[in-house]
Amino acid sequence: MRLATPSGFATEVFLLEKPDQTLLPEGAWTLVGDERLREAWTRAGMPEPEHALWVSVPEEEKRLRTVIPWLEHWARVPLHRDATVVALGGGVLTDLTGLAASLFLRGVAWQVWPTSLLAMADAALGGKTGADLAAGKNLVGAFHPPRRLVACTDFLTSLPERHLENGRWELIKTALIMGEMGWAMEMLQEGPVKFAWVERALAFKAGVVHRDPRESGERRLLNLGHTLGHALEAASGYQLLHGESVGLGLLGSCFLAEEQGLKSYPAGLLDLLARRLTHLAPLVAPWADCLPLLARDKKAVRAAHADGETAVTQIQCVLPRPGEPAVQRALPPQAWESAHARLLSTLHQEGVRA
Repeated sequence: MRLATPSGFATEVFLLEKPDQTLLPEGAWTLVGDERLREAWTRAGMPEPEHALWVSVPEEEKRLRTVIPWLEHWARVPLHRDATVVALGGGVLTDLTGLAASLFLRGVAWQVWPTSLLAMADAALGGKTGADLAAGKNLVGAFHPPRRLVACTDFLTSLPERHLENGRWELIKTALIMGEMGWAMEMLQEGPVKFAWVERALAFKAGVVHRDPRESGERRLLNLGHTLGHALEAASGYQLLHGESVGLGLLGSCFLAEEQGLKSYPAGLLDLLARRLTHLAPLVAPWADCLPLLARDKKAVRAAHADGETAVTQIQCVLPRPGEPAVQRALPPQAWESAHARLLSTLHQEGVRA
């Protein structure tokens, strides 16, 4: 089915059960795909272009060095400006492929076929492409929207349970941004991820991205859970998956919102959040390791001292509210310290009860 998106939206969005080759580019195209999906792709009767790249890109290789050989390969083919690149894989691969497409010949068209729940729920839509630097996540990138997004739920059947749970957190994030308590509670219960949840999350994000394509205002709300989450992810040495880190960041954001005088979340929802996150407690880094990483956040605001040095004074933080849309507030990085402490305490208490 094709999802309804705002008029003039840059990306066509399709949510299907099985891959459909009629949705591939009509003209010249090539493929960058996760090598683990090659068999599933061909078994589904999908064509493989002559110069396809089947690659393995672990999280630690989300770097510029990874895309250089792809660009050289496209130049040798050669790939022309009217060709389309198809990205088949999870969020790391699709982010890098979109970045490579934005760089090659100053920008060629691309399609994204996300194969992880995390990518379907978040990374694949919105036109953000990126690579990591030693200083932090996604510090290099470009806005380069794909022409088409095709999410096929059949690809999710081979995912390990941990990776399905990883993607569920981005769906829960959407519910908390919207203030949809009932939807958040439903997704926090045990049970499989529902097709309708992905559809709703994609439709919501498409609307936000259309209204704010360059992330200058409303789109920043999509960073709920990411400010503390990115710091926790990096401080864990990336033992935490991205979605797991966002889940921890969501609980921390609930605590920070309360400390900032916003309405408290019901204990029942906080308990459900903590229960799904308890097993991650050993990977939550101490505050001293998180603070320097928070100061590197892309949303940080710096101020110059008299000696010419600059320091981070504030970060644009997203705070959830039960029953109402989330809000943004500029807060110093240190504002997260007590929320971090409460996060650790809550996870340990829940672990003892379990």
